Amino acid sequence: MRVLYLSDNISDHNRRFLQALAASCHEVYFLDLTQQVLAEQWLPTGVQNLELEHGIQPGADPHQFAEVLPEFQSLLRQIRLDVLHAGPVQTCGYVGALSGFHPLVVMSWGSDILVDAERDSEWRDATRVALSAAEGFFCDCDMVRVAAQRYASISNQRIVQFPWGMKRRSFTPHGQSEDREKLGFGPDSFVLISTRSWEPLYDTEVLLRAFHRAYQQNKRLRLLLLGDGSMASRIRNLIIEHELDRVVIFPGMIARKDMPRWFRSADAYLSCAKSDGTSVSLLEAMATGLPVVVTDIPSNREWIVEGKNGWLARAGSFANFSEKILLAANLSQREAAEMSQRNQRIVAERADWDKNFPALLRLYECLVNSAMAMKA
Repeated sequence: MRVLYLSDNISDHNRRFLQALAASCHEVYFLDLTQQVLAEQWLPTGVQNLELEHGIQPGADPHQFAEVLPEFQSLLRQIRLDVLHAGPVQTCGYVGALSGFHPLVVMSWGSDILVDAERDSEWRDATRVALSAAEGFFCDCDMVRVAAQRYASISNQRIVQFPWGMKRRSFTPHGQSEDREKLGFGPDSFVLISTRSWEPLYDTEVLLRAFHRAYQQNKRLRLLLLGDGSMASRIRNLIIEHELDRVVIFPGMIARKDMPRWFRSADAYLSCAKSDGTSVSLLEAMATGLPVVVTDIPSNREWIVEGKNGWLARAGSFANFSEKILLAANLSQREAAEMSQRNQRIVAERADWDKNFPALLRLYECLVNSAMAMKA
């Protein structure tokens, strides 16, 4: 079976999908419509990279992505695909729908359905066009599935849903960690870790204000603020303004292979994201055995039960997040151990990439067989 995986970015998430597809013995092609330069060895062995003459600027509107349609259709005629897998919805899913190719599997990235779909009439229309043309749909949580079904009539039988989880044993409590003493953290410190981008969607400013408020009541608190983003100058100014530079460490972007070490250096995970599908970083934290403090939104409620394996705080409320941080810091050793075991068990049962991924391959096969039967 020939599969084209169409996207608008070269993230670790895409590489994970491509690695799994390459291991499936199918003939796999990859096309990034933004034509970003691939790092050496980024493309998994066995995946063929395709290129267009002109790429689209990342973050462009749907009509700008549609400009590549003639060249994209020409490419499709050359490679004679069996399945087109395209996402995000309003960029690559939209181009896939306009191409007229079938069967089409549209993949949601979470925020495309939960946030971007209601940007304006153009984005709403692109959402409907993409989803209405799709024979199959992939998403990572109930919240995204239900939202997508409001734009198009997609039967549950044509939907594959599982979290963009981790390979088994890639994140565990056991193994090397960053040296907390070298980071300047004492033996009694309670270390929080945040790994989300410093972007408005992830409310990094609320996170920092929540930490500051909690720190005023508990001087044991420390924060590993990984990542970077468009709010970098604002965040660094807040750290200086609140005199937190000795208790907040911000090491910048961390290579994925090094992330387990940083999670093991922490005692709890913190995310103030305003909107999310199933967050991979949340699952990584849970797999490492960390209690978590995250936003009270439907996708997080699919994983977190208040007080059982973490805490849920109101979106945008640094005061509420601060309260939940203090609850996490006040766990007894027994309570922390029970929460750790619970989170590890949940991820092992529900977010094992190797167990979940074959469901997507079965959807491909089902759609190809149906298409062949219709042509017969």
